[in-house]
Amino acid sequence: MLNKPLFKVHKICLFLLLLPTLALADHHGGPIKAGKEKAQICIACHGVGGNSNNPEWPNLSQQSKRYLIDQLHMFRDGIRKNALMNAQAMNLSDQDIIDLASYYNSLQGKKGKVQAGEKIIRLGESIYRGGILDRGIPACISCHGPKGLGIDRTGYPKISGQHSAYLLNRLKNYKESYDDRHLISKNYSIMSSISFKLSNIEMKGLSEYLQGLY
Repeated sequence: MLNKPLFKVHKICLFLLLLPTLALADHHGGPIKAGKEKAQICIACHGVGGNSNNPEWPNLSQQSKRYLIDQLHMFRDGIRKNALMNAQAMNLSDQDIIDLASYYNSLQGKKGKVQAGEKIIRLGESIYRGGILDRGIPACISCHGPKGLGIDRTGYPKISGQHSAYLLNRLKNYKESYDDRHLISKNYSIMSSISFKLSNIEMKGLSEYLQGLY
């Protein structure tokens, strides 16, 4: 015959063992669903499904969760300057930021299209895959991967399929902020140091190549 008090103890132990799993499942699905609801205000600029129709504004679909969290914190804290994004982020809680990043990270990434001429695309591909050794410019592939998907655990962003106009502006911003690079973030400092060594035509080549990379 089954000992009823012992049976109750077993049930309680089993429930306690399952609690972390149940909590994890709820946490995994919760932020994405919450983020989708909170992202309604973002659609005006970043488009339905995180794919912007304005080449000046970035696609956010499939973007690194850690990257998005870092950037939203910097917008909220005024470290990264953008009048529109600073205003949008200033009232976000830490949980809002996690939810939004989780949602956009869960979306299918956009496949970009090559629009520039072959010569400029080849220049961008050469720098992305091989760097420029004699000027100490590393290959972008070492941090962003062969398909430009980035590395989430380090906060290196997905850059494939991104608007070339947005990418070019970002590279120029990195270059122009070279003197203040250490005040922003470690990853910003890395990109600023690299962009500082690139010419305008080289930055153009990279941005055009990346728009069609996937």
